[in-house]
Amino acid sequence: MENKVKNLDLLAAQTAQDIISNTEKQKASDVENLITKALGVLQENGVYAALLYLYSRSSNDKAVAEQTRNKLLDLLPKLEKGLPTLPGYDAKNALKFMTDNVCGDLDRLLLVKQMWEQTLIYARYGAKAREE
Repeated sequence: MENKVKNLDLLAAQTAQDIISNTEKQKASDVENLITKALGVLQENGVYAALLYLYSRSSNDKAVAEQTRNKLLDLLPKLEKGLPTLPGYDAKNALKFMTDNVCGDLDRLLLVKQMWEQTLIYARYGAKAREE
């Protein structure tokens, strides 16, 4: 069987496009603002904190945060074979999944952080490009 290398940049771009297309009903500036804040939390405090941040949003940010976090979580099984399936998008299951399957493995954690950063950077510029 042939070992195929994954194009991680393509995965990040596709995920960012999904985030932007799934948030078209929200103001582009609101999408950009939330994604920029999530990126800041990710860069300063890490993967787990970024996920907590996205689960803690309410009111105007809730729909954008939900789309963003779900698409970021959907990236996980695409990054590495053998990673268990996420049991659901609710906060309790997703946060436990991250603790048990991502945060305890430094190589996996760094890969996820890098992928989420690239995805959020692309999504932020996608939202900026969508502005009126």
